Amino acid sequence: MVLALLTLGVYVHVLNQKLADYYHVSDNSIRYNFEYTKYKSRDIIKDNIDDKTLVVFGSSELSTPSNYPFHIKHLFNYDDFHIMAVGGGNFQNIIQASMLGSLSDSIPKQKFILSESFIWFDQYGMNPKAFLSRVSNEHVYYTLKNPKLSHETKEKFINRILELSKDNKFVHQNFERYKRRLLDNKGTVLDDLLNWFDVEKYTLNNKIAFYFTGNVKPMPSSGEKTPQYDWAEIQNKYLDEAKKATDNNEFYVENRQYNAEIKNRKEKLKNKYSNYKYDQSTEYDDYALVLQMAKELGLEVEVVNFPINGRWYDYIGIGKDQREVYSKKLAEITNSYGYKLMDLTPKEYEPYVMYDTVHPGWKGWPEVAEEMYKFYQKD
Repeated sequence: MVLALLTLGVYVHVLNQKLADYYHVSDNSIRYNFEYTKYKSRDIIKDNIDDKTLVVFGSSELSTPSNYPFHIKHLFNYDDFHIMAVGGGNFQNIIQASMLGSLSDSIPKQKFILSESFIWFDQYGMNPKAFLSRVSNEHVYYTLKNPKLSHETKEKFINRILELSKDNKFVHQNFERYKRRLLDNKGTVLDDLLNWFDVEKYTLNNKIAFYFTGNVKPMPSSGEKTPQYDWAEIQNKYLDEAKKATDNNEFYVENRQYNAEIKNRKEKLKNKYSNYKYDQSTEYDDYALVLQMAKELGLEVEVVNFPINGRWYDYIGIGKDQREVYSKKLAEITNSYGYKLMDLTPKEYEPYVMYDTVHPGWKGWPEVAEEMYKFYQKD
């Protein structure tokens, strides 16, 4: 039995080293990797953050459209400044809270960017099924172990986690045990061992998954120093391309996206979402929780409120009045914590700001990229 355990221990150690050799790289290939298993791994993210990194917590806008030259992946592929992109579709505020609490000690210059999306803040808030597909046991565990967070904040955090995980008995029981030992100081040493085993197993399995799905390819640096960009020039540089790329529809949506997602069901979508409301949502509480955590962790955050495509949202029945309710509430919460908000929602009708219905494009990304760079450089 002892020999078997020793053999297993050696095997796991060797496997972990092999996995680390895969994900610990010297270029930006992991920082700009958009595979979801990366976001769930504390080690993969931490091991690829250096003192020239700005951590950006966001959603699918971080990867869409990442193949275009106006995207941060290309604008900031330099030795002296680069982005650690953290988040994809359905990585909403409670997921961001778990990652922030887990990673806070690794955030350079004690500052980060938080990207917010209007579409999260409807009356339904975080979808439990989406939550279960995005939450990381590892991040939840280390958030609860973070000594800088108050007991009250941790309790609010884990209670929300428990609420959203109740449809999965196994996951829910794990989180209950985390709370019992790390917050309530109840249970036994056996619970400690089970927690340790659960997190170690989750961590290893997630790294193995990333090894097979990460598709990590070398991404050589574009140079030592980030150019002194003329940001106004960059915002206008790709407009001719944007005009051609959006010329088959009245919404200024990229043609291929329009053909794939809208064209054949356009009439069915007209006013389909007119019952969606944005004045009351649990997402506002989750957002406030992220800012409360940032405050307790001593971190500076700038919030980016990306616009959506105003023409399209008018068409599907979510009018400007609902969007203004959201923008006002988001600003009020942000201001109450003393953080800066970059609000781009007034540009929701401006052509070429958006790539499709929800993701920034030819003009939108360069404007945000400029602000990110200034935020990082500011002492």
